[in-house]
Amino acid sequence: MVGILVFANQGGLGIQTKRLYNMLNPDKVLLIDSRGFSKNKKMNRDWYPEEITKVTDGFPNNRDILDWIPGLKTVLTVENPYNFFLIKACRERGIKTIVQSNYEFNENIYAPHLPVPDLFLMPSYWKLKEMEEKFPGRVMYLPPPIDPEEFKDAREHPVKRRRFLHIVGVLAHEDRNGTMDLLRAVRRCKEDFELVIHSQHKLPDHYIIDDPRVTYRVKNFEKNVDLYIGFEALILPRRYGGLSLTTNEALMSGMPVMMTDISPNNKLLPKDWLVPARRKPSVEIRMTIKTYAAYTHSLAKKIDQWAVKSPNHELAYKLGVDNFSVANLEARYKTLL
Repeated sequence: MVGILVFANQGGLGIQTKRLYNMLNPDKVLLIDSRGFSKNKKMNRDWYPEEITKVTDGFPNNRDILDWIPGLKTVLTVENPYNFFLIKACRERGIKTIVQSNYEFNENIYAPHLPVPDLFLMPSYWKLKEMEEKFPGRVMYLPPPIDPEEFKDAREHPVKRRRFLHIVGVLAHEDRNGTMDLLRAVRRCKEDFELVIHSQHKLPDHYIIDDPRVTYRVKNFEKNVDLYIGFEALILPRRYGGLSLTTNEALMSGMPVMMTDISPNNKLLPKDWLVPARRKPSVEIRMTIKTYAAYTHSLAKKIDQWAVKSPNHELAYKLGVDNFSVANLEARYKTLL
């Protein structure tokens, strides 16, 4: 029997865990009600069937865990266990634990006293080597799945030429998605185009520029596919980070993605979709992380190029399917579990 910890909101963890649930059809679900601490206050309780789901009030406590794990052989969770007693209790009962980990939030790295899961699934190639060195025999690359049908409407909707999308989402530490770098580049661009900057909340004043080519969209969509409808490409000059669901979803929507030439972007995307980047001061999240910034003139030049000549949409979709489709990942997950 397989159990999975999930969220039920429109945030990244909510979407990621819902897709895993849909693909894996697990035997038990532990649903974390995050409304008390999350910016995303809605919980879609109907995502998971009552008969197999236990709902916790915030992060699971020890009693929640002891009540939930009986009968399980494997437990899967995303990002971290949300209570490291889960790892301890499962190990004592011979239950295997798997964490699909984001490196910058991996507490085992900087707190070696914490119990370590049996396996870390790395959702991108970023920091994969460092994880393998630190946890030998407990690390493998396996990204989160996406059903191509989820983004069918975006692929079939007419694309408006010269219309680009940049997603801020919720502002991350040190402008992770490179929004300020993009705005500096736009001021140097010579071609005409439309750039829509999407965020889930009102942006600070210094993120707003007076340029007729730039519009701002503040909205929460019920369906992720609606984010990508009608755009030619995604521009996302990230400064650091591994998993980018935005990138993966854009590719599955048939949208080429312009990114910085750093890991893991340069493992996934064609060279001519990448923009050279320079080192910036490191940031402290839960550990020291190297950051980068796109060269402004190079980013502006690439935007102008894409405004004149449309990038390859068929290649974008192929990259999405090859790397992230349920059809290509389901057997690997189920064999592992």
